[in-house]
Amino acid sequence: MEKLTDLDYWINVHGVPDLILDNEIIEKWINSNLDGVDITSAIEVGCYPGKYLTILGKKGVEVNGIDYIPDVVVLDQLFRKNGYRVGEFINADFTKFNFEKKFDCVMSFGFIEHFYNWEEMMLKHLDLVSKKGYVIIEVPNFKGFFQRLPRMIYDWRNYKRHNIDSMQLEKWIMILDRQGFELVSADYFGGYNLWFEENSKNKYILKSRFYLVRLLNKIRIKLFPENRDHKSFSSFIGVIAKRK
Repeated sequence: MEKLTDLDYWINVHGVPDLILDNEIIEKWINSNLDGVDITSAIEVGCYPGKYLTILGKKGVEVNGIDYIPDVVVLDQLFRKNGYRVGEFINADFTKFNFEKKFDCVMSFGFIEHFYNWEEMMLKHLDLVSKKGYVIIEVPNFKGFFQRLPRMIYDWRNYKRHNIDSMQLEKWIMILDRQGFELVSADYFGGYNLWFEENSKNKYILKSRFYLVRLLNKIRIKLFPENRDHKSFSSFIGVIAKRK
């Protein structure tokens, strides 16, 4: 499965292990849809540096993870030290690894969109879900016009690391239905927020970016005055589904 990124890129992006979750939007989305649900074990695909596993781990769920960043093995002791129930942390390429068990919840955040054949990656997620178990998949929404345009201009290298074709919620829903899953949540969410991996220090570039984003935001408000979220501008795309 050909990737759009390499190991060195992810090591540089993530740095050290980190269990401090800095994305309240995704945490609220998960908690609002899985409140009171009985989940015993969870695995995150592409789990390093570990912060997203804390969402379910705080509820007493056994945390597991797989990542090809070598330091992923450090997460075992880090989670144990912080009082979490720990299963196994695997240093391996998810695309080639054969699992011997299934999990009550299989999840990934910003993972499948870094592959050309993202559908195969999604199916591999689903194959790990136990009977009556759940899958959580989230990616950034670079396909929506109001997200896409400024990224193509000011964050091109990062934009090209993402498979834009993967960012189609309708396709996800069809795959889930064919594989025997029922939807719990299928959303464009997170409002209109922009972040850029390429932070230029050129004042002219920064100024032009500021004015473009401001203009786009004004147009967005005029076109969608009642919408906090829409596929043309929301920051995230996500599904939560349950195996029937």
